[in-house]
Amino acid sequence: YISQRIEALGRSYTTRVLLVYMDTDDSKVPLREINRVALLGDMTLLLAWSLDEAGRYVETLKAYEHKQPDIIRERVEDTYVGRLNSFLTSIRSVNKTDVLTLASNFKSMDKVACATVEELAMCPGIGELKAQRIYKAFNDPFVLPLNE
Repeated sequence: YISQRIEALGRSYTTRVLLVYMDTDDSKVPLREINRVALLGDMTLLLAWSLDEAGRYVETLKAYEHKQPDIIRERVEDTYVGRLNSFLTSIRSVNKTDVLTLASNFKSMDKVACATVEELAMCPGIGELKAQRIYKAFNDPFVLPLNE
């Protein structure tokens, strides 16, 4: 059904969004199929897990319908500290104060990346758990082995 509706649209719209409300407990197979359909149909896929969430998506999309893309586009800082903040705060529980502490103690991202858990934990405000998370962010593989 969804494939037929996407085909009927043709290429008449530049922004194409497929909003899907997932109301099933076993969503793995349907999600894979919907993702494939959206990808092949050149659609942006938005998943909602409740009717309220779906409604908020529709409201937000309608509010930004005639706005310039610059309004919702992420603003990327060009400074070294800004990029450092953006990267390191993506690690769970690391905040901007922690980033400044790491920058002042290690002086470069390379030295933070090469630091041991013990060296990271010695920084004020960086406990053992946070140090382990930072260490793992730099040292764990990006891709899980196939057998997992």
